[in-house]
Amino acid sequence: MLGLKPTWPCREVTVRAHRNHSFEHVISAAGAWAAYAGIKMNWAEAPYDDALSMQGLGEQPDLEVIWYDVEAVQATLGDEVTGWLLSRAQALRKLSSAPILMITIGLGEATEQSLGKLISAVPGVRLAPTSQVLAGMANPFDERLRRLSGSRLSETANLMLAKELACRWLPAMLAPRLKAVIVDLDQTLYEGVLGEDGFQVRLSAGHAALQSALKALKDSGVFLGMVSKNAREDVEALFTARPDFPLRLADFSATEIGWGSKSEAIQRACQQLRIDPSAVVFIDDNPGELLEVAAHLPQVGLIHAAPDAEQTRRNLEFFPGIWTWGVSHTDMIRVADLNAEIQRRNIGLQAADKTAYLRELAPKLEIWIRPVALRDRLHELSNKTNQFNLSLSRLDEVTVDAYLHHPDKFAVAVGLSDRLTDSGIVGAMFGSIKDNEITVEEWLISCRALGRELEGLMTASALRALAPEAKAATFRYKSGPRNSPGLDWLAKSSGGALEHEGSASITLSTLPAIADLPINLTIHPNERS
Repeated sequence: MLGLKPTWPCREVTVRAHRNHSFEHVISAAGAWAAYAGIKMNWAEAPYDDALSMQGLGEQPDLEVIWYDVEAVQATLGDEVTGWLLSRAQALRKLSSAPILMITIGLGEATEQSLGKLISAVPGVRLAPTSQVLAGMANPFDERLRRLSGSRLSETANLMLAKELACRWLPAMLAPRLKAVIVDLDQTLYEGVLGEDGFQVRLSAGHAALQSALKALKDSGVFLGMVSKNAREDVEALFTARPDFPLRLADFSATEIGWGSKSEAIQRACQQLRIDPSAVVFIDDNPGELLEVAAHLPQVGLIHAAPDAEQTRRNLEFFPGIWTWGVSHTDMIRVADLNAEIQRRNIGLQAADKTAYLRELAPKLEIWIRPVALRDRLHELSNKTNQFNLSLSRLDEVTVDAYLHHPDKFAVAVGLSDRLTDSGIVGAMFGSIKDNEITVEEWLISCRALGRELEGLMTASALRALAPEAKAATFRYKSGPRNSPGLDWLAKSSGGALEHEGSASITLSTLPAIADLPINLTIHPNERS
């Protein structure tokens, strides 16, 4: 592994490690896995320090890592060790705005879960589930290595933690989660070829486990897509004839079945899912098909479906960007919400006008002013939303937290539902306000909420809830590769042409009012007051 060198460009990331035991074994092994994730790690290690005093840190890195074996303090602190570790994360948070990953060795699973709940209140800090990783090993510790390397972890434990760090924890700290897994059928989801073996294709134990893993991803908010060179009627009949398949045809939010190129089919599937190909991983057993996709869509992640489907499942499990720190309510409803979009389009085609369309949908808007409890969702929206994202600020959790708590700033969350589905929190607005003068520094709406012609109403409702006496608001913007839908709305609403970057003012009286439309509005109390 140490000899593997990437032939592709990697994002350079500086990681500073605060440690009280050796980290070198993990660092050296993690390099190749990190390159697989498109990351080149440059390590800046702080001195060994059982007290984690955070002295003389110097220039801020891209990521802070606390690598700590609690054995050094557990005898002294006992049950207070969780409170002490929390205080160390809080101390580092005050000194650095970079994301913080805490990796503790020696905590039991229950204690680790308790610490995780405490740490979740600190913006931008995550606790790695180390106890779960080590619990699956026969011998996670090796006292002989303590004398040689300065750490009691065994070689196996070091390697597994390096893989978890580089393939799961690090990508989840630095980038949004992938949005879709698109799969081939023959020799991928089952053994055999549908066109030759018919409905008697074989579901091995490995393929059943792979299908179950894909279904679990779908349930956690990852879209599933199907791209297969088969006849559509055969595919539909196969899923009907095979109730033993963990996956059903309805689990796929996009199906592209036919004989064209798979790169073009993936592009069409992405259009159906309203996502960019860079948010997709594609699984296929045919190396030629993978090469064709790589040539035309180099931003798509690729997994070769091995003859051993259990290996394919493990490759998917550790594919960078698949793992997540947690699944939210919005994640779980994402797939159902997209599937309801077809019904919304049909309603729109049949409705006589916009009012009739909205009356049929019965939309409900919810506005939260400075919602501290929604910090993670606001951060997620800022980093994942592309099409309607006016300034592309990509706010980190520390900055989002500042908007929630600073007296001159604000953060607003917008929720949307209708009679078909609950779309969850789909809008996030950040800015500053003084004497009813509003500057919107970031305004973004999830692509799942676009197409319902509610952008103006959501904007007006958020601003009027924030400052009922305000007459206008200034919006900052910046042109990017995919945010033209948001900029087009801003140009139309402000009545002027936009430059590449700048600000535009909107008079609130020109925006739709909730009283004029058949929409229910709920404004939640200011959580900060």
